Amino acid sequence: MPDRSAKTDSGVLHFVRYTCAMRALGFFAAMLGIGSALVGQDAAAPVLLLLAFTCLGWPVLAWRLSTQSSDPLRAEFRNLTIDTGLAGFWIAMAQFDLLPSALLVAIMAMDRTVAGGWSLTRRSMGVMALVALATAALNGFGFQPRTQFTTMLWCMPFLLCYLLAVGASTRMFADKVRAQKRALEHGSRIDAQTGLATRPQWLALVMAELRRFHRYGAVSSLLMVDIDRFKRINDGAGHLAGDQVIHQVCAILRENLRSADTAGRYGGDEFGVLLPGTGREAALEAAERLRRAVSSRVAVGGVPVTLSIGVAELAPGMEAIEDWTGAADEALYRAKGDGRDCVRA
Repeated sequence: MPDRSAKTDSGVLHFVRYTCAMRALGFFAAMLGIGSALVGQDAAAPVLLLLAFTCLGWPVLAWRLSTQSSDPLRAEFRNLTIDTGLAGFWIAMAQFDLLPSALLVAIMAMDRTVAGGWSLTRRSMGVMALVALATAALNGFGFQPRTQFTTMLWCMPFLLCYLLAVGASTRMFADKVRAQKRALEHGSRIDAQTGLATRPQWLALVMAELRRFHRYGAVSSLLMVDIDRFKRINDGAGHLAGDQVIHQVCAILRENLRSADTAGRYGGDEFGVLLPGTGREAALEAAERLRRAVSSRVAVGGVPVTLSIGVAELAPGMEAIEDWTGAADEALYRAKGDGRDCVRA
């Protein structure tokens, strides 16, 4: 059910437009079936005119009531309840002709369940029943449930067109939800600024590799990568220059990794790289290639940007993820202590 407090939210306006369009289609199609039943029962001309006025005029009035209200959503939910009252009135006026009455009840119940859940459905269907009973009492409790063949034919547009419209709109909404879900999943896995895995996503992959090691003894290594004196770059050249450095470093990271490797943003200017199936010596070589590539291709004000990299191969005794990442961090701090722009394991 849409958020009632979001009066000007685009989703609310979209909901109002959708329900108003479906109301116009539904009332027009229902008019054909109910009108046919009334004609078969020799209803008076004023009754048929009232039916036409209701089915053609009410959707227009409901649209104006919703769009001109200070709370469009509340107004539209009120209109949905009025819809069922009008349906109950015409069900009774048609003396409960079976097919159009059943279609109206089913469609009204389905739409209210989709729009507002069971609460709206119970309230609306109660209004429909009360109005139908009151109208039937005033109409002498006329009851002619048998549907003529002509009325069946005139109910076909209601049955086919309205349900096709419901199916098409449901598919459209489902596609939109799937697209939003994919965007949310992508945002939870990929850091927007760098294009690398987010820290939670990267740590989840590291944890999976740790489990593989304890189960199968699979070798793996971690790199902890830090941009040297990044704060000085930000302070001296500005944050835009700092952001550009991060973009360039991450691009080089992606270029130098295998498809099986995963780089993630561990902190602001610190990155982690998971190297499955890679031992200590191969990981040192990969880290050294990365360090040289960055220092030769990235510079700020003519000064090369350098990296400090710590390497840790997964080893017995590393039971928790913190043991492994902590070992790589310790190697990184040693690289920084040894003057930066180097690789330590």
